[in-house]
Amino acid sequence: MRILFVRPHSTVPSAAPPLGLLYLSAYLRAHSPQHHISICDARFKEYSFDQIERIIAEERPDLLGITSFSMENKEAHEIAKRGKSHFPQMPVVVGGPYATSDYTRALSDTNIDIAVIGEAERSFHQLVTALDGGGGLGNGSAWTNVRELAYRKNGSIVKTEVQEFVENLDELPYPAWDLVKLEEYFQRRGTRKRTSFNQHQMKQRVLSIFTTRGCPYRCTYCHNLFGKKLRKRSVENVIGELRLMKDQYGVEEVEIIDDIFNLDLDRAKQIFRRIIEEKLDFKFSFPNGLRTDRLDDEILDLFKQGGVYRLVFAIESGTPRVQKLIKKNLDLEKAQRNIALAAKRSFSMGGFFMIGFLDETEEEIWNTINFALQSKLQTAAFFIVTPFPNTEIWEEAQKLGLNLSADYEHYQKVSVNISKVPSERLAQLRKLAFRRFYLNPWRLWSFMRTTPWRDRFFEKIWILIAASFFKYEK
Repeated sequence: MRILFVRPHSTVPSAAPPLGLLYLSAYLRAHSPQHHISICDARFKEYSFDQIERIIAEERPDLLGITSFSMENKEAHEIAKRGKSHFPQMPVVVGGPYATSDYTRALSDTNIDIAVIGEAERSFHQLVTALDGGGGLGNGSAWTNVRELAYRKNGSIVKTEVQEFVENLDELPYPAWDLVKLEEYFQRRGTRKRTSFNQHQMKQRVLSIFTTRGCPYRCTYCHNLFGKKLRKRSVENVIGELRLMKDQYGVEEVEIIDDIFNLDLDRAKQIFRRIIEEKLDFKFSFPNGLRTDRLDDEILDLFKQGGVYRLVFAIESGTPRVQKLIKKNLDLEKAQRNIALAAKRSFSMGGFFMIGFLDETEEEIWNTINFALQSKLQTAAFFIVTPFPNTEIWEEAQKLGLNLSADYEHYQKVSVNISKVPSERLAQLRKLAFRRFYLNPWRLWSFMRTTPWRDRFFEKIWILIAASFFKYEK
């Protein structure tokens, strides 16, 4: 089969190489090497729908796969429509966070045939095998036994049984980096997008790595893409991929994008001891966020010695009641102490904060803002809570009869207000948070001292001004 994967162009600012598609491709290639796989990263290339359509027409794929964030749902549907207009019998499959959280909405579009839910390596391979064996769209019985799929049958949407996650992550091949032109990402050739998750990258040749999948915490606002059990690659497997990045692709910087890299603190220390022993000489960042209450002096020293320069902490709320409500249960006092410990070692540090949780008051929002203001963080991002389908916070809001019919396309403006604060005031509080956080001479000096800022400096200054004083939704 000829398989074309597409990542849509959207307002998402980061266009790092599409790691999910590269894992999917590597698994499929390892188990069924007869298939021809190509990737169209329209986000990185900033392709228009017309350009994507031309690529689909030229590639003439037997299967079109589209990966999409929830906020990219309109783009995913438009690409599916354009693909079907050329090849009506071609299966169109969607995956990623959008398909996982809201497959019902995805499949309400007849241009989309199948949604692959959650961790996709096994289920997508089984689907491709069934389709290739004669189980096309007109012969659904051949592939409807594949787990973790949703599809239409007799006018209704059917979801198959839950797939067991890959328990031993060492069984997964390394991402198929050769399917994209990494030099274009390293050079940011022909794109205005940043090509890393970390917008303050230090080196030019940056790649991302997952060392774990899953998260045992049950935060009410989170997607459940990789399950609620922490699964870990072996230390040797992780070091092997880092060696490959260095030796084969000349990578200088690595961003670790686990949900919580430091949940198993002993393992985190083992990995960085090996990085130091092997003299891998990378720069490291953690743009997805570390668990702030799972740090100690030893891991911070290992981070420093091993090349880590940027830490990001997912704090979310500065109110103990809200921490319990959202089931994050972060020890806020310990979090502040650990941020201060990291500050003594001159790390560049950022924080993620969310305002507008269910029944949250303005006083509680100010607790969150003040946590950020009183911290030693150099950067902070303040997001407005958006309930996504099939999350616990969505279900809680539904039970209260709140209107959740609005599109969930944005996380930096009020899409659906579930708090006790009027929407206009909620947006104003977000602006105030940015303004008070960044218009601080000490913070500005600390930022310039610890954080790579020369790349896109004027763009960053404009983002700061826009976020603080004007309407900013990028």
